[in-house]
Amino acid sequence: MLCGLSLSIQEKQAVDEAFEHGIINIADVLEKVEIMKNKEILEQHEQFCKIWQATDGRYKTKLPDDSKPNGKKMIAKTCKADLEKYIIKYYKGRQEKKENPRTMKALYPEWIKFKATDTSPANATKPQWVWNTYYADSEIANMDIASIDVIVMKEWFLKVIGNYELSSKKYKEMKSVANMLLDYAVEKRLVSINVSRCVHGINSKKFTEPPKKKVTEQVYIDDEAKLLIEEAERHYKKTHNVACLAICLNFSLALRVGELVALKTEDFSDSTVKIDRQEVKVYYIDESSTFRRNDYKISPHTKTKMGKRELYLSVDAKKYLAMILEHNKNSGFKSDFLLLDDKGERIHEYAISNVLRELNRKIKTPQKSNHKIRKTCISFMTSSGQLTNEEIRIFAGHEDFATTQKYYEFPTNSMNKRADAYEKALSYTKKV
Repeated sequence: MLCGLSLSIQEKQAVDEAFEHGIINIADVLEKVEIMKNKEILEQHEQFCKIWQATDGRYKTKLPDDSKPNGKKMIAKTCKADLEKYIIKYYKGRQEKKENPRTMKALYPEWIKFKATDTSPANATKPQWVWNTYYADSEIANMDIASIDVIVMKEWFLKVIGNYELSSKKYKEMKSVANMLLDYAVEKRLVSINVSRCVHGINSKKFTEPPKKKVTEQVYIDDEAKLLIEEAERHYKKTHNVACLAICLNFSLALRVGELVALKTEDFSDSTVKIDRQEVKVYYIDESSTFRRNDYKISPHTKTKMGKRELYLSVDAKKYLAMILEHNKNSGFKSDFLLLDDKGERIHEYAISNVLRELNRKIKTPQKSNHKIRKTCISFMTSSGQLTNEEIRIFAGHEDFATTQKYYEFPTNSMNKRADAYEKALSYTKKV
């Protein structure tokens, strides 16, 4: 019952009996034990450094501090009793840290759950992957957070950059987890500053920049889009898989795959379609604090606030919409959703991806996702010269055209097909 006291079996039995019969008051005993512990702490401190009264009347002493050059820090109080209270609290805090080190690894499960609550489980899966890749088995994750200074943190970052040959983008991705986790530690008052956010000035030469992807990997070039659509139509006639028609439709809508599979028949008018929802993945967290996907659901929000938009329906879009509606009618489906499987249930994003992989193989093009269809459609709109930047930005659902221009504008013809354009641009003699 009295933890930390060395008693014989007979003495312990006698004490327990005294407690049972009310002879000893447990509150009084615990108070006396605490007084004894405090006295012991002060006696041990006196061996490290005496308490003295300075000429200014204040009481002073020095406490152990590994962060100081001489391993000590000065403390002063106007009252000796206040100084003794500070000393006792300081040593108890050091002992608690020693027995229960506050490491990033110990804090991670608590933080990742908070991250999921603060944002969403889906948003927690990316930092989860980063943690498992770089941090989980690292030395930095097992260090007491309070002992990590800026230099230690920066040296570890440099080590990871070298070992994994990180690009600057991957480094920022990796560092963001330390930033967020230590922000949480600051908010929990485990530490006073976030040393990760204090790390600056990593030499750009330390990073390994990956080769830029070829245009042939970013969009469907030359006649690839036409070939893919023709192959999708053939595949639909053979299999009646509506995902084939969804792919054809999206070459005219440039939707994110989550937006595509969330379409409802009510979204369509004679000439436009409204985009105001998306499919998202549903996750649960297991006993090891790992998020795992186990379902899908429809979110009444798009990826960004600009994602809610109304798009023009081209002749091609109307053609594939009509084919999908006819398919649903002939199948006797009654769902409000547009894209349905052979049981009349809404299809998920993986249904699009699976069919697209097969179609890419059939036309012998590099594997390209639905996102590449989106890029292809937007690139065609840009190169047509028929639409303003603002019209294209709204169609894409971007907040600014700079995003569209930087990440979604690609040449859709190979260099061989652009030979005439190059000749006209580079034929100086003909311009004279």
